[in-house]
Amino acid sequence: MDNLIKILRSFLEGGEDKALTENFIDLLRERVMPNLETMYEGGIKFENKRLIFPSPWESIYEGLRQIGFFSLFVPVEYGGSLTSEENIYFIMELLGYTCPSLGIIFVAHGRAVDLILAGNDEAQKAKFLPRLGEGDFGAIAITEEGAGSDVSAIEFSARPQGDNYIFNGQKIFVSNAGLAGIYTILVNTKGKRGARSLSAFVVEDELEGFRVEIFPEKDGLKILPTGKLIYENCVVPRENLIGGEGRGLLLALDAIDKGRILLAGIGCGIACRILDEVFNYSRKRIQFDHPLTSSQDISFKISDMYTQINAARGLCFHALKQVNTPYYRSASSQAKLFATQMVMNVAQMGQMIMGGRGYLKGNIISMLSGDARGMEYLEGTSSIQKMIISSELFKSYT
Repeated sequence: MDNLIKILRSFLEGGEDKALTENFIDLLRERVMPNLETMYEGGIKFENKRLIFPSPWESIYEGLRQIGFFSLFVPVEYGGSLTSEENIYFIMELLGYTCPSLGIIFVAHGRAVDLILAGNDEAQKAKFLPRLGEGDFGAIAITEEGAGSDVSAIEFSARPQGDNYIFNGQKIFVSNAGLAGIYTILVNTKGKRGARSLSAFVVEDELEGFRVEIFPEKDGLKILPTGKLIYENCVVPRENLIGGEGRGLLLALDAIDKGRILLAGIGCGIACRILDEVFNYSRKRIQFDHPLTSSQDISFKISDMYTQINAARGLCFHALKQVNTPYYRSASSQAKLFATQMVMNVAQMGQMIMGGRGYLKGNIISMLSGDARGMEYLEGTSSIQKMIISSELFKSYT
């Protein structure tokens, strides 16, 4: 991890919050890295409507609370200690290196915070943001069975009734399902298809008529809770509406743009861990009386891996500099597209270099390869990123 930290600091160009990052690095070394295999082997279970994490989880969670990690996503006026997007990126890439699932848990958490902040109701912000800054997890729920890439097809019904809305519908592939205490959710308030029919709400997890179903075990991202939210005649106060009816999609897309850069960073972290593991293996593995690193074929593969990682990281930092510019959406999608393609390529090369060992269950490269494959599906597949990039590019020509 030391090499990764040095490289990231060179990209930050002196903008690092040293007190924050040093505390976080210590926590990763002491509580996360030594327990990674235990966490992966244990996975998560869902019993009696409750998520059960492997035993190291409580220690990691308490450590994150103690260093004030949750508060980093929340502005000072709501009890937080909001830090820069560059510092958050730094931390997310380190999480990608040490425990990608944990990184994605916090990307989902941060997007819930961003969506609430995008609204204009101060009472709403004062109610929910301090909780999210103190240790309650957040989540964002968009995808449905009939509305994946085509978000405008959302049918989840939120019918107005007096001072409330009545929720009926299901959301699938929700990161932090069952872990979050506060969900931000995109619903249809007009009863007809279209982007202007979509509205965003913040909803607590204790509603009558609400339940969670956790999906079967995934090939990767073993401790990322992923599941289905089911609402049956749930009564949600009108005051939980974020930013007004019909503005939900616009607000959600702005939040997701940030998430894509951080997910790209997690992908870079995964790739960097694979690179370290492969290099350490290659210099010790003797074939034809020489270590693998003396083979030009192997050394060239490692050079390609390193170059691709830094290229992806460069796109991420470029995207971070585009916040509040017309190029932000395209830049974030470019970073996500390239980084997720890169990490799958790096994982494949890593397994080839390690041979049969890289394919064994429980081998760190095999574990990380499963994580790498999962990165493409989060915050829009590669095809969706290409649609966004081409759309934004064509606008610039006209």
